[in-house]
Amino acid sequence: MIQKLYDKYICPHLIDFIMSRTPFPKQRKKIIPNAEGRVLEIGIGSGLNLELYDQNKVSDIFSVDPDNVLIDKARKRANLNNISLHIESLSAEELPFESNSFDTVVSTYTLCSINNVDQALAEVNRVMKEGSKFIFSEHGKSPDENVFKWQKRLNPIWSRIAGGCHLDKDIPLIISNSNFNIPEIQSTYVPGPRFGSYHYWGYAVANK
Repeated sequence: MIQKLYDKYICPHLIDFIMSRTPFPKQRKKIIPNAEGRVLEIGIGSGLNLELYDQNKVSDIFSVDPDNVLIDKARKRANLNNISLHIESLSAEELPFESNSFDTVVSTYTLCSINNVDQALAEVNRVMKEGSKFIFSEHGKSPDENVFKWQKRLNPIWSRIAGGCHLDKDIPLIISNSNFNIPEIQSTYVPGPRFGSYHYWGYAVANK
């Protein structure tokens, strides 16, 4: 009961607060302006990416997220920025879109909290057009063994207080194992506790 109340009334606001603070906006700015055409953003959360899209390059923005509190925040941000946003209250494991229908798919700090991330990426692959890009910025597995050990130790507690987020997902491996090529990826520690601050960003192309 307490966990359900926390997940519904506290966690979404906490996620919105943390995701709007350094270093996350800086990381988002590295990738979001690269989106173009018909865009799908999985796990849009509270819509913190919306103001970063280049409206001269983007024709439509579609999105999914399972949290209705965050969806309400995203809609308000879209209205404030005069952005037309099509949003569905769904997780990424079962996307309600036709195959080969998006020019860009975006994921920022989302893969860490999807229950079946392999299924979600299979769906992302399905809805992407041939030659389109999956652009991402995520945190995940540290290359340092001691940090990685702490990530595994902290996961059970962290996932309960951070909306199902997992600290130790191997982002490049997860993406490449889901029938993607990764032409460009960068990774480093960003400011913050080392157990949660190893970030990966770049883009992948679906194998069609």
